[in-house]
Amino acid sequence: MEADETLMKRFQQGDDNAFEQIVRRCERRMLTFFYHATGNMDIARDLRQDLFLRLYVNGRSYRGEGRFVAWLYAIATNLLRSHFRNARTHAPAAEPDPDHASDPAEVPDGRPTGDEVVRRKERARLVHELLATLSAGDREVLILRFFGRLRFGEISRVLGTTEGTARCRAYAALERLRRVIDERGFHAGDLL
Repeated sequence: MEADETLMKRFQQGDDNAFEQIVRRCERRMLTFFYHATGNMDIARDLRQDLFLRLYVNGRSYRGEGRFVAWLYAIATNLLRSHFRNARTHAPAAEPDPDHASDPAEVPDGRPTGDEVVRRKERARLVHELLATLSAGDREVLILRFFGRLRFGEISRVLGTTEGTARCRAYAALERLRRVIDERGFHAGDLL
């Protein structure tokens, strides 16, 4: 399988098939990222579409420095910031879309049992409820780290900070999240 960076170089040279491969490879991950950030599947889909449109139009600006996925998350983060600024919203919806409450990137190929669907929806509702209690900055760094699976060096480039600052922000956000979890009487197992 070709590396994302190689596919981007092919796309920059005019290979639209390479762009289609990038979209197929990244679409679920980006949908999950946007969904966790907004708590709304329709908004997440719109943002994902905007992201890939921007990638198609501005893909020539990718210089190949660092991992492609970190660059893509930087664009996605800027889209989120614009979305929240335009919507004059600073918190995701407290109630996720009940029809799409399971994590779209984690659904197995086989059909889950009814009990598993209920557990996933409840877990997703709980995660969104807890994330909604955090500031936009705290949510941003946690989503990039845990749902985007970015390294701290990549998070620092996305957020325009140093790696040490990204680590400190993530640690502080986790501490604030732990306090909320404790205050509400939840257990870590409720979230896993």
